[in-house]
Amino acid sequence: MILVFPQMHPTLLSPAARAALPKDARHLDPGLAPRGDSAFLRPPAAPFDERAARGILADTLRFGQSVANPRDILARSLVEQAGALNTEGSGAVQAEVERRLLGETEAAVTDASAGSDPLDVARRQAQTVLLLAWNLEELLLELSAARKSMDSAWSRLGESVALGEGEFDEDTDHAALELSTEMSGIALPLAGAATPPWHRLLACFGVLAPEAVLATTDAEIGAALAEAGVPEAPLDEFPGAGRVYRAPIWRMTGFDRAPEGKPWLDVWMTLGVFAPGAE
Repeated sequence: MILVFPQMHPTLLSPAARAALPKDARHLDPGLAPRGDSAFLRPPAAPFDERAARGILADTLRFGQSVANPRDILARSLVEQAGALNTEGSGAVQAEVERRLLGETEAAVTDASAGSDPLDVARRQAQTVLLLAWNLEELLLELSAARKSMDSAWSRLGESVALGEGEFDEDTDHAALELSTEMSGIALPLAGAATPPWHRLLACFGVLAPEAVLATTDAEIGAALAEAGVPEAPLDEFPGAGRVYRAPIWRMTGFDRAPEGKPWLDVWMTLGVFAPGAE
């Protein structure tokens, strides 16, 4: 079983990235992917079915809103309004909002599962975090579509001003064209600014699908693993990969030693880093 990491939506990957990955690689479905779509795989260990997953996501988001203090509400408002049009500064605010939400979610799931089997609790927490990540990815895709629509609209405006009938008013028409160019270049937040840290997602992948090997085209993940001294495995263990890392989940996610009481993090994981070709 090969799972793409960390993206759960295929459309978040460029055509070159998709082409670089193994043909049998699939995207993890936390419970919300379209039924029957062969691009996705729902881990058998995931405790929530589709109906429960939708309810968990809705309840978790409502819970995050209900416990938010005024500072959190203001931060979220800034992200949704000004932050959507400016990557500088908004990333830190959004990261703080998501950190608070994820932290509160883990505490809530832990409390609700008191007395349950620890592995089952860990799986519930992992699927809940991945549901939040899935939701954030969909928001990112919506923002990307909005950007394309805005670019197209401003481009059409520029063409209509430049090619319209009547006397050419240099001051007015040039100002409109400059505004069109400026607005069409506005950048919306990138994926890295809208998703939880990949270390957290990797742990969740490992808890729900410990038998899977992961494939990524994110060179920064490979660089981070190399810098952390995570052991490399022979390339023939993952044909096509430029680098292959193999270590216990706890080592891959940045722990110095296996956490006590969490044997599921002592399972070995393999991750291959694939390099996309030129688009």
